[in-house]
Amino acid sequence: MKLKDLHNDKTAGFKMPKDYFNTLEDSILNEAKLQDKVSDHGFKVPDYYFDTLEDEILTKFHSKSTTKVRTLNIKPWAYAASIAACLALMFTLTFSKNQTHSISSINNDTLESFILSEELNTSEMATLITDSDVFENDILNSALSDASIDYYIESEVDLEDLLDN
Repeated sequence: MKLKDLHNDKTAGFKMPKDYFNTLEDSILNEAKLQDKVSDHGFKVPDYYFDTLEDEILTKFHSKSTTKVRTLNIKPWAYAASIAACLALMFTLTFSKNQTHSISSINNDTLESFILSEELNTSEMATLITDSDVFENDILNSALSDASIDYYIESEVDLEDLLDN
């Protein structure tokens, strides 16, 4: 519904009671007359309430401060166990940071199975190679089997592209 048609919609919004504006002035005047007649509003503070309030609060506060405080009894072995756990965690974290991994620590079979299982194309494989010396020494100088060369030529090389050039 468009904004210009909202005033014609009889089902939306709020409705005014019948003769609301005709009886509004009378209802306001009747309410004012009732307030003049009623002097007691229903709420009354007890006599001397604010004079004795501070004393009551202080007595309740002092009576609660005399309660006993209980302490936790932790056994000495719990202290020793928590110290041992902290030391074990500290040594584990410090020694695990000192371990470094490089591509030379991965054996050729693991690398080859990763490359074959991921089915990487040449651009993705180029992003994996970060050190050119490692690539030249380990991958180019490794002996490839005839079966792996044949598989590569059959699956990856498009002979039509080679013939067009």
